[in-house]
Amino acid sequence: MPYTNVVMALQNALGSWDMYEIFKPYRKAHLSVEGIASYYTAAVNSSVSLRKQLFLQRKNTHRRRNLQGFAMPCGTATTSPEYFRGMEDRNDVHDLFTKANFPFIRELMYDLNFTLNMVQLDKVGYKQNGTFSGVMGKFQTRSIELGCLGTLMRTERLEVADFMIVTLIIKSSIIFRQPPLSIVANIFELPFSVGVWACCFGLMAIYWVSMIAIRYLANGERFTPIESLVYIIGTMCQRGSDFVPQFNGTRLLMFSLQLTSFFILTSYSASIVALLQSPSRAIETVGDLVRSPLKAGVMDTSYGRVYYQETLDPDVQDLYRKKIKPHGEKAFMEANEGIARVEHELFAYEAEVNAAYKVIKETFAPEEVCKLQELEAIKLPPFGIPIVKGSKYRELIRQRLMWQREVGIIKRFNLIWIHQKPQCENQNAGFSSVGLVEMRYLYLFLGVGFLIALAALLAERAWWAEVTQKLKSRTAIIRRKTKLKN
Repeated sequence: MPYTNVVMALQNALGSWDMYEIFKPYRKAHLSVEGIASYYTAAVNSSVSLRKQLFLQRKNTHRRRNLQGFAMPCGTATTSPEYFRGMEDRNDVHDLFTKANFPFIRELMYDLNFTLNMVQLDKVGYKQNGTFSGVMGKFQTRSIELGCLGTLMRTERLEVADFMIVTLIIKSSIIFRQPPLSIVANIFELPFSVGVWACCFGLMAIYWVSMIAIRYLANGERFTPIESLVYIIGTMCQRGSDFVPQFNGTRLLMFSLQLTSFFILTSYSASIVALLQSPSRAIETVGDLVRSPLKAGVMDTSYGRVYYQETLDPDVQDLYRKKIKPHGEKAFMEANEGIARVEHELFAYEAEVNAAYKVIKETFAPEEVCKLQELEAIKLPPFGIPIVKGSKYRELIRQRLMWQREVGIIKRFNLIWIHQKPQCENQNAGFSSVGLVEMRYLYLFLGVGFLIALAALLAERAWWAEVTQKLKSRTAIIRRKTKLKN
């Protein structure tokens, strides 16, 4: 077997020794014999020269790399057979851990001269009740020697398999658009700080007191305190008025109020326009996502269900319990559906970035890419090629995989198979239309104003009905008294 050393010494007719190294690349292979030393005699040749020859023989390990066409029992997993179109299909994002790692296995086949006796299963496998399923189950029963795929390097899998090197790192992220500022806040109060709002109401109070003072100091002005208050509120909202002052002091006061309200309203309107197009920064952590109005979904993968249930992060646990688990299987969806919902809804989608980036490049406009953000909820371990626990081929295959990394083969195939993040090309392009959601506070204010006006109208009618009744009663009393006198 590879990396086993059996040296046989045979004494020839001259009394000296011939030494040979014997090995087989696999159990049923032909026996390979290589000479180490000929006509060795202890009295003539020193032991130092013999040790040197043995060392050189062990160093020439490339002689052992020919596995003579050995049919290596190999296991692979295809979790989405309905999308599988072969190991070379880069248009499909499913089963990336299988297809992106198979080129390394193919290079090993050419390098070590072996073939594959492949067993295909529907999952990699996890441990349940002490037994592994899928490919890991085949390792547990020692039905296969090598994994023709990359698997997550989980601790419990080390019981039945060894991982040689890291071949692939896939990041899983929550992709979402920050909700508009108008969704998470009342944009109609954001243009001004609390101090500016206080100054505006204080200014209105000062003008109201001044107009009342002018009215009582100048007997010619006819407006009442209520009329002056309505005029001040209307002026601050740029509403016209048919109120005509009689004195120059009142005219100057009204002019200064109109000029001040003009600059205030100009600043307010400009800020509103900017705020309507501004995204919020409401979601910076997974906890913020849980408390946000966004819905959530997860890419339909086997490890997605496992890692959300195993996580110890309280925020991720809340995310799974509040936004994913209540929807059952509907929360797990394909990348096309999930990214489409991110584009058109307030939706957060957990997916392999490779699958998500591919769909984003195909469906999103350049300016829409700039609005996407990512959060990392679950951190996936790296992917490695497994081999059965205690395999005699482990060191041989590990060295050849290390060689693939050193010469750039692994990096090259990672660049081919892994989609890179789309770049934000024009962040300021495009605009957001104002919808009903952005105007909800105005509708609320309009409804409240309508109810208050209706209540005031009913109160006035009731008051006027009561006054009219009292006048009628007094008139009737006066008439009766007049009749009695007559």
